Amino acid sequence: MRQIFNDPPLGTGSPLPGTLFLMAATTIVVIVRALAPVPLFFLPEAVLSGAVWQLLTATVTPMTPFGWLIGLLALYLFGNVIERMLGTGRFLTLCFAGGAAAYLGTLLTALGARLLLPSPSPSFVFAASSATLFSLMVGAFAARLWNTPTFFNFVQLRGQTIFYVSAAIDAVFLLYGYPDSISGLWALGIGFLFAREAGFAPLRAARDWATGPFRRWRIRRKYKNFQIVESEMQRMWDDLEERLNRKDRHPRR
Repeated sequence: MRQIFNDPPLGTGSPLPGTLFLMAATTIVVIVRALAPVPLFFLPEAVLSGAVWQLLTATVTPMTPFGWLIGLLALYLFGNVIERMLGTGRFLTLCFAGGAAAYLGTLLTALGARLLLPSPSPSFVFAASSATLFSLMVGAFAARLWNTPTFFNFVQLRGQTIFYVSAAIDAVFLLYGYPDSISGLWALGIGFLFAREAGFAPLRAARDWATGPFRRWRIRRKYKNFQIVESEMQRMWDDLEERLNRKDRHPRR
């Protein structure tokens, strides 16, 4: 049955724990960057030089005060919706692990462009948190409501329409000289696959195959320990029963 939402899916009330954590982390990053020029946003050259923390910090690193304000507004209005859909744990996993995966994809794209193009644009390595984080949430939102008419920015659309329109917008920005949209495209696809879950079925199958021997060993070990405990309890019970029978055979006079 198709469900139609009569109210816009906007966050109301206090932010949920995951959304509140992201809002606080973004604010702390803004303060830290104001006090010291710490390279927390994503740069492929920096990551290749060892600044791997940028894969995690870039998701909550706005480049401008205006971007910080827009990011807070997007988190409050839209983050609560995604967190209710996925749960707090999965929502934070989407934001940080999904963001890291999007930046890794951007890194691979940048390396490929460097090999194919004689002099790639320096801005190609730039990735802003607001675009990446919002694209992750849009991808997850579209996947969960793929065939469901719902309100998005006060316009009734299906999830698939939201997904294709967002991808088209990123592609247009890319064609007009904003190569940081690459991270938005990667994030959109990763958010979609994360929420659909079926897209990660091969990865889960590979994980189960790789960890299968260890999990079976743990099960056998636990079962063996259970057998030992069970046999010890049975011995104690038999001993108690024997003592009771002995008292019954020799009652006090």
